Amino acid sequence: MSDVAEWANNNNLDLLYDYDDPKGFQLHHVLGRSAKHNKVAIGHWFIIPVPFELHDIYGKHDCNVTHHKHRFTDEYGMQRLLFIDMVDDMRMEMYAMPPTEVLNSIMDTNA
Repeated sequence: MSDVAEWANNNNLDLLYDYDDPKGFQLHHVLGRSAKHNKVAIGHWFIIPVPFELHDIYGKHDCNVTHHKHRFTDEYGMQRLLFIDMVDDMRMEMYAMPPTEVLNSIMDTNA
């Protein structure tokens, strides 16, 4: 979903996070690039932009999703819900959408 990077570059990430990172963002494959759920390939679709400090492997933030997934979700919410908030906004801006089967499978995850 290459449109995620374009959307993140064109929009303020305040829609997803109450966090401003001057370093920008990184794309986070929530369950990994090759993830499947209920036999549906979701890895290439289940991507969210995450502020750099909250994702980078060298980041030391207490809520870094790479190192402290539970703290991240406690602070910012379930990743699947962040994804849906982003997709809803992308839909209004006429970006390409994941297939319905993929969206349903993502919403069925525990992420």
